[in-house]
Amino acid sequence: MALSLFALGAEVTPNVREAQEAIENAFVQVLDERHTFKNFTNEKLFLTELSTAVAEDSIIVAAAEPAYFKAFRNFVCNAFSLKCRPNKTISGLIEFVHPELSDDFIAEQASIPATATPLITQDGLYSGFGIKAKKQLLIVLPLDDKRIDYVINNSLFQFVRENMDLSVLGSDPLEGMTMEETGTLARENRRSRGELYDVHLIKRCVKNLASKGLTVALADTKTVDFIGNISTTAVDLSNVVFISAYSVKKGEMSAREYAINLAKGALINSSNNLGAAITKVFAMPDESGMQQYFMYVCIADKENANVAKLTAEADETPPQLIYRAVEELFRMIDTWAQTGYAIPQYADVAVVRPTKVAVKDPKLKIMKIIFGAAVALSGIVSLIISFVANNVYGVL
Repeated sequence: MALSLFALGAEVTPNVREAQEAIENAFVQVLDERHTFKNFTNEKLFLTELSTAVAEDSIIVAAAEPAYFKAFRNFVCNAFSLKCRPNKTISGLIEFVHPELSDDFIAEQASIPATATPLITQDGLYSGFGIKAKKQLLIVLPLDDKRIDYVINNSLFQFVRENMDLSVLGSDPLEGMTMEETGTLARENRRSRGELYDVHLIKRCVKNLASKGLTVALADTKTVDFIGNISTTAVDLSNVVFISAYSVKKGEMSAREYAINLAKGALINSSNNLGAAITKVFAMPDESGMQQYFMYVCIADKENANVAKLTAEADETPPQLIYRAVEELFRMIDTWAQTGYAIPQYADVAVVRPTKVAVKDPKLKIMKIIFGAAVALSGIVSLIISFVANNVYGVL
């Protein structure tokens, strides 16, 4: 199945590349072959390649980094003659997570084609969309390393599976996977009931592990006691989760590398099927000088290690963050138990602080002008896309 991955932006930073790799890895899970992003800094070349892909490929992914994403999304929609309007689901989520934002800002963030499926981030900001016509999919995604895994896990996989022709594959690699309500809204609903974590998720994970005879080796860190508390008060984990004797000092490793080392080490030094780790809570000052708390969770099988970073939300205490990390760890384990894949997971956290949401970066204004000029100056190319799209998509 033909797939094109296109990115438009000023440069490919490490964060942009990390987001691109997450998308590439996601499609490997579905298509069983690797495709890599083509990066463009020239809008006309981007449109030219896009017009060729529309005529030839089955799945087209267009992406840009967050600072340019709203302008980029409008740019792509204009090229395809797609009419946009604010999506109620996206705007509702943004209003819930970021009540300090203006109505106009929220409306701009929530604007997607009326016939599209929203591919929503954990806080609604920089959400993408997917649209199908006949046997072709157009997908627009943000290259946001802190949001993209959430989009992949919660909506991209589901959108692709529901809309692509799976008959071209030997099997559906995610068949039977249970989809559930996750994210900020679900978590707030649980907290309103006095629940620190999703006990039903953990019970289901234990059931899936036990039914398949699978066990997990968990690295012995300072946060293991929280999992022990769950085991003694809510869900008996004693038959599926075992504490590993493996230990290592963080030393010069980054917190992410440390989490991966712990999970891999726990697996290698045990007879279990999966290694797992949950780090302690780290703290570092943000740009305003305030302490920002974060931690990592990781799972590792014999082939892959997948790690998620969780950052404390406003007013979230370290214990609340730890229980959220524990829940995320069991969600990752459950996905692995259901599918056999250690597929990319997400850090379910509103990572944009209120003081940083309304971006005033002058580069953004310049990029908006460039995108606008590109649409005007590339009218012929846009007409080509629209003509081909109307023949291939029909409804666009």
